[in-house]
Amino acid sequence: MIIGIAGTLAAGKGTVVEYLKERRGFAHYSVSGILKDMLEEDGVSASRAHLSALADKLNEQYEGGILHVANERAKADGVKDYILESIHRESEATYVRSLGGIILGVDADAKKRYERTMKRQEGEKDNVTYEEFLERIQHEEEGKGSGSPHIRAVIENADFVVTNNGTLEELHAQIDEVLKKI
Repeated sequence: MIIGIAGTLAAGKGTVVEYLKERRGFAHYSVSGILKDMLEEDGVSASRAHLSALADKLNEQYEGGILHVANERAKADGVKDYILESIHRESEATYVRSLGGIILGVDADAKKRYERTMKRQEGEKDNVTYEEFLERIQHEEEGKGSGSPHIRAVIENADFVVTNNGTLEELHAQIDEVLKKI
C-alpha cells in the first residue's frame, strides 16, 4: 500500500508518518529529505526557496515530479508498503493515485502550526515571523502564484483527513480510524 501525505506547514505530517511507521511498518520516503540530499550534492543550501525551485524543476521533468523520484527509490528498495511525504500539488496526488495509493491530509489551525514551527526550528526555513509564516501559507497552501503548490486543494480532495489541533492521543485515534478503513 502507498500512502501519500499532504499537509499544511507544521500540521504534524512527521508525527503522522512516525505513527504509521510504528503501527504498520511502513517505509518512509520524504520529499524534503530527497530534495535536501539533491541540493547538498549540488552544493546548494536547503533554503525553502531552493527546495521549492528544485521541486518545480522536477515537476516539469517527471509526471509526479519529486514523487516520481521517491517512488523509484521505493521500488529500488523493494518495499511494498510505503509513505510518500509530502504532496503539494494536485498533479502529485493524481500521480500517487495512479500508483494505486491513497491520499491522507493532515491539517491544523494556523496559529498552532506557527507555534510548532517556532518550537522545532529546523533551520532557516523555520526562522520566520508570524506574518512571513502567513505569506508562506498563501503561497504554498492556497496556490498563490504561477505553478505554485496548492496544498489546500490536495487536502480538500484527500481520501482521508486528520486534524491535529488536540493531543497526540487524539491524533493517534484519528489515524487508527483511517487505518481501519484502509
